[in-house]
Amino acid sequence: MKRHHPTTGLKRARLFRRRQPRRRRLSLIRYLILTCMFAGAAHLFAASPISVDIAVKSLSVAQAPRMVNDVLILSYASNPPPRFVGARFAHESWKILHPYAVNENNVYALDYVVPEGLREIRYRIEVDGLWTTDPANPRVDTDVLGTEFSVYTIENEPVRPIVSPRVQRDGAVTFMYHDAPGRRVSLEGDFNNWDPFMTALEEGSPGVYSVTLRIPPGPHWYLFFSAGRRILDRFNVETGTDPDGNTVSYFRF
Repeated sequence: MKRHHPTTGLKRARLFRRRQPRRRRLSLIRYLILTCMFAGAAHLFAASPISVDIAVKSLSVAQAPRMVNDVLILSYASNPPPRFVGARFAHESWKILHPYAVNENNVYALDYVVPEGLREIRYRIEVDGLWTTDPANPRVDTDVLGTEFSVYTIENEPVRPIVSPRVQRDGAVTFMYHDAPGRRVSLEGDFNNWDPFMTALEEGSPGVYSVTLRIPPGPHWYLFFSAGRRILDRFNVETGTDPDGNTVSYFRF
């Protein structure tokens, strides 16, 4: 990316508005290259969402709860099939109803991303308006009021895929980058005036870098900067162009 000549912030802002970056579709070749990159890194970043999709679609009968990476898969089946199946979780104070989806085998399934740090999952299911425990899960417990609920225990923290950018519950945005350990990595984009030295990432685990920012909602364009190179976000397939016509990473939230 070319460095802009020194100018006022107002003038640079006007320049950027006049030449708004545009989104571009991935070419087939680039898509295949990115797919191979993700497949090769699966043992580091967990399997792709395709693994979860296959697990759900392949269900021919209801099965006991199981984890696919950081996703808990619940299933339900009966004859005749119900009209609706959903689940509520204790760690959400039973407030959110998560509807199941039915596959081609008339098996209802829910793929639920487990929050970080959660080891024991307590839940109840709703079948056509009636609350009950999960018949596919033999583990049942009772609260102080005598209400029964199903229990599933996660032995180890699941491997979680890297998602970048990730919008947090409080509205902040986390950018993730993976490279060799011990690098100096920074982030530049329209939200920090394309300054490659203003926003540094921290190395949380060997080779995994991140930074969390509060930026205004809307479309944004950015790149990582490391070892003198400007680098696209490999975990984000969306791209656009900057005011100089260079390819940059793109996202909207």
